[in-house]
Amino acid sequence: MFYVFLLILRTMIALRLHIIYLLIVTLYANRPLYSQRDVVVVPDSKGFYESFFSLNDSLIRAEIGSFSFAGSLVGLAGKSELKEFDVLSQTQYTITLGSDDAKVNISRAPFIRSAHRLSYYGPYGYVYKIDGKNFWGFDGSVPDMRLYSVTVFFGDQSVGAPRSAVNDIYEPNFCFRRRMFRPLECFTRVFRSTDGRRLYVYMLNSRIPSLYEVCWIFIDGRYAGRIVDYAY
Repeated sequence: MFYVFLLILRTMIALRLHIIYLLIVTLYANRPLYSQRDVVVVPDSKGFYESFFSLNDSLIRAEIGSFSFAGSLVGLAGKSELKEFDVLSQTQYTITLGSDDAKVNISRAPFIRSAHRLSYYGPYGYVYKIDGKNFWGFDGSVPDMRLYSVTVFFGDQSVGAPRSAVNDIYEPNFCFRRRMFRPLECFTRVFRSTDGRRLYVYMLNSRIPSLYEVCWIFIDGRYAGRIVDYAY
């Protein structure tokens, strides 16, 4: 008798599930769950001219390729001998890295929405320009943090990346520990060539799926340019 009861109960449960399935099919029979009309294509005109793949200088390409995500795609990871700077200090808004006679200071600041002009794509609330410029951050979202400055000190001399090379960089990442007493994981790194002439300030910013990398290049104590690419 008990087994008959179990059989009837299982049949009732299966019947209820089947009825629920039929209801779902009926509700959505004339309504596609996904179609091309649901896809919003937003123009992204951040220039290819600043990409790693547009670098013409083979030496700089090889050196940046040794530590960048883009370089790993073409087999350059770890191929160049560079000296990496140590992290000297970090606060919520600043990080300082140094080695020998050179030091790099990077600062960031909260993004104040009222101080900027946001451009949206269509009626979707997708932010695609800040202050009239395309930007690097978390695609489509209002940033929480902006990069404020990148300054390199060579002894008593200092040189900074120009505002135009900094003010479109958002959601900058520094260093953090996943757990107490675990090694420091850094998304901000600095490298210098063995002859001391070239210095690279590298950041892996934002988060998946908008992860991107930026590298400011300094040659002979002067700012020479930057490369920016998606890194995911």
